[in-house]
Amino acid sequence: MGSTGNKTGYNIISAKKYNRGLILKLISTGECRSRIELAQATGLTKMTVSNIIGEYIAGGVIEEKEEEKTDSCGRNPVLLSFAPTAPHVIGLLIFRDYVEAVLCDMNLNVCHREKIRFNDTDADHLMEDCYEVTDGCIEALKDDPHHPPLAGIGVASIGPVDINRGRLLNPVRFYGIRDLPVKGLMEKRYGCPVVFDHDNNCAALAESMWGNGKHIQDFIFLGISNGIGSGIVMNGEVFHNRRGLAPEIGFITLDPNGPVGENGRRGYLELYASTYIVLKRLREATGTKLPFKSYFEMTDNAEVVSILSDMVDKVALTLANVTNVIHPERIILGHDCMDWSDAYVRKLEELVNHQKIASDDFWISICKAHFGRSAMVVGAAANMLKELFNGNVTE
Repeated sequence: MGSTGNKTGYNIISAKKYNRGLILKLISTGECRSRIELAQATGLTKMTVSNIIGEYIAGGVIEEKEEEKTDSCGRNPVLLSFAPTAPHVIGLLIFRDYVEAVLCDMNLNVCHREKIRFNDTDADHLMEDCYEVTDGCIEALKDDPHHPPLAGIGVASIGPVDINRGRLLNPVRFYGIRDLPVKGLMEKRYGCPVVFDHDNNCAALAESMWGNGKHIQDFIFLGISNGIGSGIVMNGEVFHNRRGLAPEIGFITLDPNGPVGENGRRGYLELYASTYIVLKRLREATGTKLPFKSYFEMTDNAEVVSILSDMVDKVALTLANVTNVIHPERIILGHDCMDWSDAYVRKLEELVNHQKIASDDFWISICKAHFGRSAMVVGAAANMLKELFNGNVTE
């Protein structure tokens, strides 16, 4: 069932929070649409389910509506959905050249979006931009005629990050910003629950619960832009290590004698396959300044094909190495990979499968993110919803 995790409920008083969150999760992710389906999926008694649903209806979180009548015999089913007064969440993304915030409902639908781009910044200005886009979402929530409450804010950030302490550590090419306590600053300003994670972990979570990783127990989310990051889902859960550090596939070394990055290390994937590196090569080779996507259409230009093929080769080699360690069922591509043509996605899939060591005839599928370029910011909101489902936030 993906990162929706265990869906078995417990008929004991001490598990009330868990059962309540589980029911919200199953409705949100579309797993269940009726009381009967909830009882079957969770193993809870019909009475327990009805009691929880009754509480949510009284609290303005859930509503029941009879499905439109059909010509078939029998009673029309009564379906569950979130009420307009159900809590909303905000997702905030801190990226290399912009900050973005989205206001989402309990189904992870985007209700409002704010974005600020920048070419240069510092820690203080970065946080001011974060506050501005977040404030815009809060104003949109206040303007909603149903006045739904704000359950909390999820923050996704480029890495490396310290998830446990809620700090952005030392990203390369990020205006010298270091050790920024993003989570604490957001909590102080807004006085509501804030959850903080790596941007690609957040994207992996959204894809696992609502997107192209749903029902997939083990997969890699790979986000390629001016950096290369990753989120890994194992046994249906986004992987977090004890120290709160996210996986950094982009810094896997391909050539110890290769080019030197700004961090002093040589020959790692980002130096060959990040968008700004590849785009620079493409523009120099063609004497053009086209958008990245346009070069994938130049199938008759040998130089362009060679550069793009080299990019895919380097990504495939890295992914094959990671695949030989964790054996995923799927790889999901995000961010600038949305510009890749289907032909290059298929080429990547073939290369990874031909280079993986396990000869079990299992074909690892590769696809683009269901949420597209919004996977990371929507994933930030998803991370806050997960806290709600886990019973860590009061609806």
